[in-house]
Amino acid sequence: MTLRINQVGSDPAASFKIDGRLTDEEVPELMRVCVGLTGQVVLDLTDLQFADRQGVSALRELRAHGAKFTGASPYMELLIGDAPLDAAN
Repeated sequence: MTLRINQVGSDPAASFKIDGRLTDEEVPELMRVCVGLTGQVVLDLTDLQFADRQGVSALRELRAHGAKFTGASPYMELLIGDAPLDAAN
């Protein structure tokens, strides 16, 4: 399966549902969709099944530019740095 990026709703806050595998091949498309948007970008990662090193780096870069993530698995949160380090305790 490849990556699907679907806009959710018509809100100018730019919400997208990410579905599939985020690999180095799909990173340029994700960045093309997100970069240059004005306002808040929200990515629903509920159905993100996998992200390789480049995919994780892209998510970190988007977060550094203000993107918000919803629905990320605990493992994905740990990879992208959204989970507190003591969350396992």
